[in-house]
Amino acid sequence: MIHKFLFGIATASLLLTACGGDSSSTNSAGTRVGASAANTTNPFPDYQSTLYTGTSNWLCHPDLMGTNNVCNGNFDSTAVAADATATTLSYTPATAPQVDCFYVYPTTSIDLAGNSDLNDDLQEQQTTALQFGRYGEVCRQFAPVYRQRTLTALGLNTLTGALGGIDVAPNAGEVAYADVLDAFKEYIANQSEGRGFILVGHSQGSGILRRLIAEEIETRPELLSRFISAHIPGTNVLVPTGRDVGASFQKVAACRSANQLGCVVAYVTYRAGDPELEDPRFGLSSVEGTQALCTNPAALAGGQSDLFPIIPRQQPPVFRVLLIPRGPGGPYANPVNNLTIPTPYYSMPGQIKGECKVGPNGVSYLEASIVADPNDPRADDYPGEFIGGMNWGFHLIDVSIAQGDLIRLAQRQAGSYLRQ
Repeated sequence: MIHKFLFGIATASLLLTACGGDSSSTNSAGTRVGASAANTTNPFPDYQSTLYTGTSNWLCHPDLMGTNNVCNGNFDSTAVAADATATTLSYTPATAPQVDCFYVYPTTSIDLAGNSDLNDDLQEQQTTALQFGRYGEVCRQFAPVYRQRTLTALGLNTLTGALGGIDVAPNAGEVAYADVLDAFKEYIANQSEGRGFILVGHSQGSGILRRLIAEEIETRPELLSRFISAHIPGTNVLVPTGRDVGASFQKVAACRSANQLGCVVAYVTYRAGDPELEDPRFGLSSVEGTQALCTNPAALAGGQSDLFPIIPRQQPPVFRVLLIPRGPGGPYANPVNNLTIPTPYYSMPGQIKGECKVGPNGVSYLEASIVADPNDPRADDYPGEFIGGMNWGFHLIDVSIAQGDLIRLAQRQAGSYLRQ
């Protein structure tokens, strides 16, 4: 059963390439990108970061060895099919990868100030590992520690929202962006060696990368020519209604083919039938004539498709508290069976469907439908909603719910870039 599932994913990718539009290296805005057009001139000559030279403020870096590099981990997954067949999906890091991935983690720090410090803790480490670790199948990995806006500030701002929306850390976003920009410039100037790169993020990290694309990459041909794609779920990328480019970006369009380069995958996830879609936190635009972009990584050209989730058996500490408990704690309906899974991640082939939808209020989102069958041995529900905010949908698992699709897409995009 599982072999059919994996074959189906590969076949779907090939069909998507055939049916999903142009497979050349020109995006829908007409901008030529790819290795054949690459201008490897250093856009930041003589740049030297105080914080990010060396490896001391990186979670993942090619020069970080052993457990000091959180991307050097066990990312094997157990796939449980509808007939209870369990198959190990082994993780094998790429040997001498020729492209890079640069990742910015979501809001995860529990430091008490508005901005975190540069001392990464278990929360940042585990979040980076579970969201970014498997990209090691595709690329060299760079993940800076940065002084992000903290979960503490987020919680306090939620509380003060009833008092008129007082921002307890009004400059926190600028501090966070400045750190990531500094790390990115250091990476490009002194560490990238002219390679193509994929940007990866989630939530706050995705928002920072959205700004980086607009302010740095789109304005510098020498960067745009090396920009393979951006995988930035969990934030609103705005486009003119019904279009794939404009508003947030002027040149970087939605990815609509697995071979398309210089494009973006962005979505926010809600459970099918979630009543909170009437007043969602994500997926709405306040700018007239625009909507939030939704690109389903499992079906770039549109329509419904099976998602390929890769779920951690154990979330980072704070997220374990924040997730509303649902289901038996794993892919099996019997909680005892979930204790037998030998890998740190699990997957449920063919059980979750994904499709980009637009609601009557204009909300644009990736609808996740769990195909529940009380007569089979698999669980019928899984945790995803956030206790602290009833209109957040599946925000905390935006990446996990389609991580297999994102990794396979990164592989296709990297291959397309290297062939140019």
